[in-house]
Amino acid sequence: MRDSERQRGFFLSGSQDRRLDIFVIIALALVIAALYGQVIGHQFIGYDDPEYVTDNPIVQKGLSWEGFLWAFTTFTLANWHPLTWLSHMLDVQLFGMNPGGHHLVSVLFHVLNTILVFWILRQTTGALWRSAVVAALFALHPLHVESVAWVSERKDVLSTFFWLLALWAYARYAKKPSMPGYLPVLSFFVLGLLAKPMLITLPLVLLLLDYWPLGRLKREPAMPAAAPVTPPATRERRIKKQERQRKEPLTTPSSRGSVAWSLVLPLVYEKIPLLVLSVASSLITLYAQQKGGAVVPLSHYSLLDRVANAIVSYAAYLWKMFWPSGLIFFYPMRVHSPALVLLASALLLVGATFLSLRWAARRPYLAVGWFWYVITLLPVIGIVKVGGAAMADRYTYVALLGPFIALAWGTFDLAQALRVPRAALATASALVVGACMLLTYNQVTTWRDGFTLFRHALSVGPRNYVAQTLLASEYFRQEKFEEAMVHFKAALDLDPRGEKALTNMGIIYYHTRKYVEAIETFDQVLSMYPNSPAVHEWLGRACLEAGNFDKAATHFRHAIQPGRDNAVSYSGLGETLTFQNRLEEALRYTRQAIEAQPQNAKLYNNAGYILIRQRKVDDAIAQFQNAVRLAPDYARAHNNLGSALMEKKRVDEAIDHFETAVRLEPGNQSARENMKDTLAQKKKLGR
Repeated sequence: MRDSERQRGFFLSGSQDRRLDIFVIIALALVIAALYGQVIGHQFIGYDDPEYVTDNPIVQKGLSWEGFLWAFTTFTLANWHPLTWLSHMLDVQLFGMNPGGHHLVSVLFHVLNTILVFWILRQTTGALWRSAVVAALFALHPLHVESVAWVSERKDVLSTFFWLLALWAYARYAKKPSMPGYLPVLSFFVLGLLAKPMLITLPLVLLLLDYWPLGRLKREPAMPAAAPVTPPATRERRIKKQERQRKEPLTTPSSRGSVAWSLVLPLVYEKIPLLVLSVASSLITLYAQQKGGAVVPLSHYSLLDRVANAIVSYAAYLWKMFWPSGLIFFYPMRVHSPALVLLASALLLVGATFLSLRWAARRPYLAVGWFWYVITLLPVIGIVKVGGAAMADRYTYVALLGPFIALAWGTFDLAQALRVPRAALATASALVVGACMLLTYNQVTTWRDGFTLFRHALSVGPRNYVAQTLLASEYFRQEKFEEAMVHFKAALDLDPRGEKALTNMGIIYYHTRKYVEAIETFDQVLSMYPNSPAVHEWLGRACLEAGNFDKAATHFRHAIQPGRDNAVSYSGLGETLTFQNRLEEALRYTRQAIEAQPQNAKLYNNAGYILIRQRKVDDAIAQFQNAVRLAPDYARAHNNLGSALMEKKRVDEAIDHFETAVRLEPGNQSARENMKDTLAQKKKLGR
């Protein structure tokens, strides 16, 4: 801690320090609550939220042993992050399907992460207000809204929570290295990787922290000659000195001094267990992404295109950090960046790297901040391309901590060198934080629901094929098929290979009974994406309705795959085989569908119909009874049950079910005729 800093009042001691620490923590929490409190009224978004929560049958059961095993064995969404799945299951357990509760948990993690950012910097550097400014920028920057306001990005805030706990544990370990002190670092790192594998760069970041602020890589300069002995301090000054010593940072780094290269290798060896975990997590993630078909082949984007996009993205994130305008949830990939933009971005990266190294001895925080940014973005910068996005705001959640640190410490040192008054520096900081607050509040509002989010993206850039597709999907959910078709076609104009847009167009054709068009559309999808079980399933359904039973059976069989919910395919195949008079096989598949969906009344009705065809009337009656028990307003099942009961001469019971069918569905001509015939038969028998 510098004497000049202490004299200017930037550091206080003892009880004053503690009160200010608590004040900063409370203020940060309250401001986050004020900006993000609106998420209580936000909805789930039709982008990944269905797969993570709203349409995920395992997650919707809440916490269960089945869900626990599934979380650790599934590669759903081309990722392996079991702790994230368990987090969503716990949300459902606590809040059901109320989106406000899910959103608030993410906000709570953001509050905890902000407090940890402040506390780690405060403890390792001793700098109160610079630590507070970094924490405020982390808490309030609009680039971080996506990670907090999007339920599907729970993995961001959850993994960062464990990342920061690992940093805190490492700072404590560095003060007094020991195996018991190292175990918490390992444990928090493992938990973070189980939430999101982007954390694999932690060992490299810890080496940066060894350099600054922990000072484990530096050789301290020679001590100056001893100062003359001063008179004994008063009792009050001795007490203040003792309080300052108790509040010293976890380490007391020097901002000067050369690197002791003899210390580098032992510190690298120290990180080997963490590096092993990083490699293991990387291999699992790569396998999951390849298995899920998320890895984009080089034939689609060349290595040169990827490197160019990475260079531009590094610069673009920094630009958006300073000028956060036009933030959207999906940035389409540009195959060829303008030459001038690419050149300017490359010069920025080279220049920043050169200057941070040039000034590393005198301003170590610049090198640490810059390389923190470069290193933490490496897993998602796009060299290994996953998906069609050029970049994403959520990737900056951890990465921008580096530039924030460099800015806060650099601005402070510059202000000292220029003798800027403390009040002017505080005012400038407040204005920056205030601007972030305003922009963040507006950005949180754009995440209110799918329509708001996707329309906002199209207002920023109408040539966004993902936004067009998702906006069409929102109209589709509301059964506004004409509006949906307009946006699906706009998406296909931008991306003719758009699987989701084409598939949903086929589904619209199916729901509007245009089965020929549906079949043609699904065939087109499968010509480009032959391994899509969902499309095979929809094509089977369309062929079944069109009466093309051979083709329907073929595609239902293709749709049945291990590890997915095959109930619809089993049911469709059962219906198809029934029309082909292959009753034994049809009954087998229908029973498999019932095993998968035991609460589906239609499946019991289908089974009963097959059993009637097989003249197994008693078994059929049992199945129809299951159907009406599960769905008392299921008119067709009541009618079928009545017909089966008539086979056993149970006339009165049959009449009751025919009457129920007519009451539920007055236009059901079959039920009316059955009731009329049964009443006539009852009269003839004199009952």
